[in-house]
Formats: sequence, C-alpha cells, structure tokens
Amino acid sequence: MPDTNVMGLDPNALRRLDASVQADIDTGKNFGASIIVARGGIIGHRAAFGTVAPDRAPKDDDRYLMMSLSKSFTAALVLRAVDHGLFSLDTRAADILPGFGAGGKQRVTVRMLLTHTAGTFAGMLPPGLAPGELGNLSKFVGAISSVPATNVPGERVVYNTAASYAALGQMLVATDPAKRSFRAITRQDLFEPLGMMDTVYGLSQDDPRRVPVSYTPSNTTPATDMAVAAMNAGFVEGAEVPAGSAFATIDDVFRFTEVYRQRGTANGYRLLSPALFDYARQNHTGSMSNGAWDFWREVHGLPDYPANFSLMGGYVRGNGFFLNGAGYTASPSTFYAVGGGSTMWLIDPDRDLTFIFLSAGFIDGLAHFDRLRRLSDLAIAACLG
Repeated sequence: MPDTNVMGLDPNALRRLDASVQADIDTGKNFGASIIVARGGIIGHRAAFGTVAPDRAPKDDDRYLMMSLSKSFTAALVLRAVDHGLFSLDTRAADILPGFGAGGKQRVTVRMLLTHTAGTFAGMLPPGLAPGELGNLSKFVGAISSVPATNVPGERVVYNTAASYAALGQMLVATDPAKRSFRAITRQDLFEPLGMMDTVYGLSQDDPRRVPVSYTPSNTTPATDMAVAAMNAGFVEGAEVPAGSAFATIDDVFRFTEVYRQRGTANGYRLLSPALFDYARQNHTGSMSNGAWDFWREVHGLPDYPANFSLMGGYVRGNGFFLNGAGYTASPSTFYAVGGGSTMWLIDPDRDLTFIFLSAGFIDGLAHFDRLRRLSDLAIAACLG
C-alpha cells in the first residue's frame, strides 16, 4: 500500500474513517464493509470490516450486490449509445419500444428515464410479473409498458426503483447492431474493456464469493424479509435488472470510477467522449425536489431534498446545505452514485478524490444517505490539500 502522506492523505483522518465504519458494525447497523480511498487514480487506503456472511470475513474479491449502483453501469452504456448515434437523449422510448407509450407515456424520452422524471411504474415488481421473472428484461418491460404514467412526464422528479432503467436497458438491446442481449452488451462494451472481470448482472446464489442479501436483526421487518426474498429470487445467474442486479468486487467498482475520473477513457478504452461526459455530469433536474422522499422527510421532520440528478445514474453534489451522500464538505462538482442501503462510489474532481463504500447488510431510506454523508466527509477530511 502506498504511503498515505505521499498520496496526499492524512493517516490519522483515515483511522477516524475506519473507526466510524466499525462503529456502525458494532452497533448492529450492518454486518461488514469494504472501502477504498484514492487520489489521482492511485489507491491510498483500503480496509475491510466485520463479516460479509456468517463466520466469513471480507476479502478483496467479494462480489457485492450493487443495488442501484447498477444504474451507473447502465447509464454509462446509454451515454455510449448516444455518442455512437444509436439514439439521442431526446429520443422517445415509445419510438424504439413498441407499446411503451401507453397510459400517457408517449412523450417519455431517454433524458427523462435517466433523470427519474418519466413517471414510469414506481414499484419493483409490476402487475402480472412473478418474482422469479424480475430478471427477464423483455417481460419486465412488457409489463411496465401497459402501466399508466404516475405523473405528467418531465414535470416531477420521483426516484424510480427499476422500471425506467429497465426501459433504457431494453432500448440498448433493441438498437444494438449485433443483436446482443443486455448482459452481453454490458460484458463486451463495458466490463471487459475496463478490466471489470468479476462484474456481472445476475449471479448464482451458490457463487462462493457472493455477499448474501441481508439485514441485521435491528433492521429486519416483514417488509425487509419480502425484499430479501424478492432479490434472492430475481437476482440470480442470468438475471437482467439494469437498475439493480449487478454484482461486483470493490476493485472493479474502482476500475469503473477511473473512466469517469478521466473524463470518459480508462484502461486504454474510450467509453465516452469528453464532451458528452462533461455534459452528463451536470445537474439535469435543476431546482426540482426528489418526491420519492416526501413521506420519509415528513415523518422525520427533514427539510426539502433537492434531486440533483446527473445523466450518469447518480447525483451531483451542487451547492447548498442539505442532506446528501457526497457530504457537506464535498466540492460542488462532486458526482456520485448510490445503491439502496448498501453501496456508493464518489468522485470529487476538485480534490482528485475517489471514495468507494460497499457494505453487507442494508440500511433503508435516507438513513443510508446520512451514513454516506458522514463517511464521505471523513474521507474528504483525509485530503491533505
């Protein structure tokens, strides 16, 4: 491991970061975790904590469920398709996906799907689809196509769990010149070129490196039991859930962040043009709020929650004082992606800092964002300059 002072990282601050991660485990919030802190594309600190399964200590090659961090992989391929002229950000989904425009969704565009403004089906399992069919992309998109829009497309931001990115994934399939499956596209156009050899959408439950889907006893409810059952049934080998079924090691996530840290090119592979990257990393939802958190905010007495969605399957820090996963002290240009209850990657361009957090054991709602805010601020505090 490089000397942290040479890497521009304060070892004492990194110890405080580690202690904060361990404190969550000690208090039963999650079982285990792995982190990476890097500057200038060089890992200056990595650590693993707790357990990832009963009596199983974490290892660098553990394959974590990315949850909605998977969206950042899918978004990268959508942007690549735009760069290659297969469709544009303003292409209507209904022009590519037959039947998708039903129920007021005829004006839904690629841009709306990327920024959670499309008003598509808001749940995880659409009507008429069995839990075991969650990973059948064509059936999933067929099911959501007939569901009416929940709001006028483009007028509201409401974080969309699965449907919008399923539509994007199917658009990649429908416009692919080689007529490949979604999993083949992700493997051949993203994972293999970037050296992400341990990353895949859908993974066998028998894979010895798979980190099981779990909640700690203090976080378990009947609803979480149902969620675990659905993910275990749907996120198996072969499952194509563009919004949430990717599994990856922490080093593969780091390899992915490198292509964004370097404005679209890494490992000798140009994924995106610098021009499209610079455009995509901006806040594309303006001053709109994320309506998905309205009930949570009301219950917990929290102020308005800016959406700040980029086109990259995640968020932009932006300006102002508000709860966010990047931290209060992150540069306004910081962009990041979050996986529900368990994962995050962050890039602060002004500090050339990359921070990755993967955990075993979910924390639901904005409590996960509050944890990420705390850990991100601690990682940023380790920067010496």
